[in-house]
Amino acid sequence: MVTYLLAFNGNIKKMRNFLPRLIISMCLGVGFIPLSSQALPKFSVEHGKRPDGTPRVKITNETTATLACYVAIDGHKKKFVLGAYNSSIWYAAANNRYNHTSFRTWCGLLELYPKYEKYRKR
Repeated sequence: MVTYLLAFNGNIKKMRNFLPRLIISMCLGVGFIPLSSQALPKFSVEHGKRPDGTPRVKITNETTATLACYVAIDGHKKKFVLGAYNSSIWYAAANNRYNHTSFRTWCGLLELYPKYEKYRKR
């Protein structure tokens, strides 16, 4: 019985070294999966002002893929399709009470969002 406990205690010491390494490697492995599956295409957002002082925004696609995008302000969305290495038109706010932080922008791959196909200009 004593020999069994010594052997058992020896296994516990080995397990103490192995379990933290196993847990850390599993956490790291699971942590990298969502990062790669949630990757967004590269695009830039340019803010500016019109001559009358109202804010405006423009999106530039910096990839070879076609993007589905929208620009939103005060709950109103303007959806459009943006070709490879193209820029959108300027989208301006209706009046001066808005600023550059009032705009919301988003772009995703068109192949993942086929409902945006109807917003493509022909």
